[in-house]
Amino acid sequence: MYNIIALIVILVCLALIVVIVYKKLPLLANFDVGSIPEEKAAQTKTKIMEERMTRKAKVIYAKITPFFKIIFNFSQRKFKVLAEKIKAWEEKYKTKTPKEVLVTKEEFVTFEKKIDNLLKEAQDLINRESYEEAEKKYIEIISLEPKNVEAYRGLGNIYFLQKQYEEAKQTFSHILKLNKTDSFAIFELAEIFVKMENYEQAIVNLEKALELEPNNPKYLDLLITISLIIKDKNLAKQTLQRLKEANPDNAKIEEFQAQIKEL
Repeated sequence: MYNIIALIVILVCLALIVVIVYKKLPLLANFDVGSIPEEKAAQTKTKIMEERMTRKAKVIYAKITPFFKIIFNFSQRKFKVLAEKIKAWEEKYKTKTPKEVLVTKEEFVTFEKKIDNLLKEAQDLINRESYEEAEKKYIEIISLEPKNVEAYRGLGNIYFLQKQYEEAKQTFSHILKLNKTDSFAIFELAEIFVKMENYEQAIVNLEKALELEPNNPKYLDLLITISLIIKDKNLAKQTLQRLKEANPDNAKIEEFQAQIKEL
């Protein structure tokens, strides 16, 4: 009997609590949690931390920005210097055309021998990896004969060997300004693009070179190599067939065939 009365009392109390809560729900809904001192403190702390992180980020950005600007400006200057150097050579020596002012056959022959000797000396220096000295020799040749393609080719080779690919690219591009049909310069540009992993542009240059020399095994060899790198099986097979027709005794044919099968 007492248990029933206690249960009824409990149920009545719960009912009253529910009624009170229900009536207070609109007030609870509008209650600003942020007004609680502890919550305000937490929000303030979070805001302070965020502002601190923002300030740190700005400081770090301010410190590293000049560094990246230096690198960017250095790269720009480096590439610009070579272009200006080539232009300066042309401007400086364009009025000096020794071949045009040579009077006798002996003078002409002497001049040609001097150029040949300088070219040989430069190549010998390259073989000994004395690149800086070789560069000076080629510049001397250009000072005597501003449109000497072999001198520019030698300079491009020096930059290529030193992995200065942008400089090499500019030098071989300049050769093509002197002679648009220089297939070897076009091929050299393709090699440079391969080193720079710009295979699409390398293929474009090789196709141009092969238009001038359709059966050049060296050009076909590189085109197959690129095809294997980019996994273009059709291009590899087509180019290999051209290589077989152009140079059936090529030692790399079997190796290429095996690699193409694996694609």
